[in-house]
Amino acid sequence: MFTALGFAGGLVLMVPFTVFRRLYRFDVIMFWTSIAFIAFSIFYMYVYPPLDKVDYTREMIYYAFIIIFLFLLINIPNDIIPVVVPVIVFFTLASNLGLVYSLVKDPSWVIGQRATIVLNDSDDGSGNPHVFARNAFMGIVACMIWLVRPQTNFLVRLLALFSGIFSVVVLVLTQTRSSVVALGLAIILFVVYNVRPTQIRTAVRGIFKPGPLIVIAIGIVGLVVFFNKYSDLYYILESYVYGFIERNLETVYGALGLTSKGADYKAVIDDSVANRTGNLNLLTNTLTSQAYMLIPGYGYKFSYIDIPMLEAFTNQGILGLILFGGVTAMSVRHSLRVMRTDPNDLNTFLAYFYVLIFVYTFTGGRPYDITFWFPLALMTRFMGVEHLFPSYLSKHPVETSYLVVKDGDS
Repeated sequence: MFTALGFAGGLVLMVPFTVFRRLYRFDVIMFWTSIAFIAFSIFYMYVYPPLDKVDYTREMIYYAFIIIFLFLLINIPNDIIPVVVPVIVFFTLASNLGLVYSLVKDPSWVIGQRATIVLNDSDDGSGNPHVFARNAFMGIVACMIWLVRPQTNFLVRLLALFSGIFSVVVLVLTQTRSSVVALGLAIILFVVYNVRPTQIRTAVRGIFKPGPLIVIAIGIVGLVVFFNKYSDLYYILESYVYGFIERNLETVYGALGLTSKGADYKAVIDDSVANRTGNLNLLTNTLTSQAYMLIPGYGYKFSYIDIPMLEAFTNQGILGLILFGGVTAMSVRHSLRVMRTDPNDLNTFLAYFYVLIFVYTFTGGRPYDITFWFPLALMTRFMGVEHLFPSYLSKHPVETSYLVVKDGDS
């Protein structure tokens, strides 16, 4: 109930003064594909329900949130584009600070445990670290956009640098594989689309100017002083990194049935990987014994595979895969184009943030989750239509020239 009220309050705050009076352009194909998948899911929920009991009221409330959010986005003016990234930086920083404060005040939290906020005293570690990992990922992307923007002033760069480093620390503390993979993939894509020999030379020349040198020096000195004063924190982060690497190697070894510490030692798979492996085996058995069932699917939320793309296929058949896969494919295409063209800060942020959503599409969650559809709604509203935004909102405005012809001239 608290979560639903939180979403409802956020939607109320989204209502613009021009609601119902002016609608803005959006990606029409992506919009109707998204609506078709949501409608298809609701249809399956009633006519092809799972064996377990379904809370229809709760399900419909969350679908209503998605549709209302998408509708409100169509009413949101394009003028919010320049201010979105600064707002994200401040809110992610506040959220990260809140998480760290909660960990410090939580007597049940111990070093080595995933960073999350426990909502009750009886179940240690009951919070969801993926929420804070997603928040940290957003902070990293937003801070990098602020840092590389030429118009950003000195003090703002310092704030972005601090917030970005802090977000990386939080990402390490949450120990979520998907976010780390997404961050690595985002860095690779940034290098592929933005780093050229001429840009490297320009960046190197720019670094040796007084302003950037001062920022770098202050950042290095600040880190050295901080870790000298709080050396325990450095060793904690180091232990998190090595523990994260070791645990994931254990998972790989366990999934492959290998040994990593001698013949008498057998690696162990963690619960999430074991669940996905078991569900993949179920899908494989289905393909070999009842392949025809994948045409209509097994029904709404029949199986929790923890791989959204495969779950859309297994539960809702070929049509579910086409619709959900179609939205994913369009989002990927828009993101790659925006990474190459960098039209404005908001679109660039959405492009790199979608890298995380794309990774989650194959590593965790369900295709009906609101955590998928809110970002996809933002993609639908702002991606694919950036060429229609006013020139003052673009980093690369197209100048239009007009030829004046006198009356009588041919």
